[in-house]
Amino acid sequence: MEGRATETAKTDTTRKKQSFSSIAERNRTLERIFGYLQNGDDFLLLGHEQPDEDCISSLVAMALLIKKFGKSVTLFIRDQIPAQLSYLTNICSYNTIPLLQEGSPLEKKPKIICILDTPKPDMIAAAPEIDRFLLDPDIPVIEIDHHLSADAEYAGTPGLCLVNRASSTCELIGFMCCKLARQSELLEKFGIRNLFSRNLVLAMLTGMIGDTKFGLTMKTNRDKFFYSFFSTRFSHILQQSVHKNSGNYASMTDIFQSIEKLSPDEKDLHQRLLERAHYSGRTGYVILDRESSREFLDSVEYSLFVKVIKSVTDFLSEKSGTVGMTAYYDPDDVSDLIQFRIRTARTVSGMDLRSILKDFSISDGGGHPGAVGFRISRKDLPDPGPFVRDILSKLEEL
Repeated sequence: MEGRATETAKTDTTRKKQSFSSIAERNRTLERIFGYLQNGDDFLLLGHEQPDEDCISSLVAMALLIKKFGKSVTLFIRDQIPAQLSYLTNICSYNTIPLLQEGSPLEKKPKIICILDTPKPDMIAAAPEIDRFLLDPDIPVIEIDHHLSADAEYAGTPGLCLVNRASSTCELIGFMCCKLARQSELLEKFGIRNLFSRNLVLAMLTGMIGDTKFGLTMKTNRDKFFYSFFSTRFSHILQQSVHKNSGNYASMTDIFQSIEKLSPDEKDLHQRLLERAHYSGRTGYVILDRESSREFLDSVEYSLFVKVIKSVTDFLSEKSGTVGMTAYYDPDDVSDLIQFRIRTARTVSGMDLRSILKDFSISDGGGHPGAVGFRISRKDLPDPGPFVRDILSKLEEL
């Protein structure tokens, strides 16, 4: 997919993402998006490569919201959806929302594209049959995203980008819904009597819980406040809507346990990776060289490996009590990058891992105070050993 970024962006890719300069600017953007929900049709929704819980959930939540306005909407998710999130796939089926994967033809040309939870254009999970629509200047692109890291770039049409600080993209969709809930005439016009339906709330909660590990990664009072505000409100709706003895999710705990559940294959990979764990000071880490990365990735699907390596990073942070770090080489057919993840334990406060990106002049990466991810080309890091040692030394100082 290299080289697609500069072609698919509908805006100047040198413009870095940033929060709105004023509430008025944010509200004008919301009104423009609401205008497309009222007057547009044939929406195509896209997310990022190797989608996580927030990405998949935001796609489903936005699709459900668009359907409430009686519009046609299609999801394109190139990668396999984890079994733990199969209930989101079922929600799409129940609401007759087509969910396409690579090679699946679109029945008709979309009139509006919506890109969700994607930090920058070259991370859009598209395909040749999708790229031609992204190149079409006549198709407006709505963008909803919470990534404000150093290398984050707009992919949406100027004036249609709801990009703002939030714990997750699903939180931003929740904010949109709260704004819509106040427009009674608009809701009445489209016959929307139950805006916060169970499935919409379930999708939004899944993204919020998944991106924050049940709120455990929230470090600032502002982030904690808004996460608590939306999750408490939506959790109450979920509890009120569950049918007794139905077996459906009745609480945030039910959702979290489902997300965190590992399959037998994932448990086996998790254990094999932890056998390579080392501890230095307050950091637990697993660093795979090129050969060992190939050994692991030859035996499992890439998406499964990515999910498990995230879980291993979390485990190492809790085991060490402070920080967990993992690194591995992407397969040759994926990229020439070495992938790094660093996360703090849930009890850690006052540590901002984003300083690592600044101190080591890392441009391809981002995250929040409690977790960062970044990528470095193999040609720029022929010997990762000294770099890893420098990172470990810096983590001791934070």
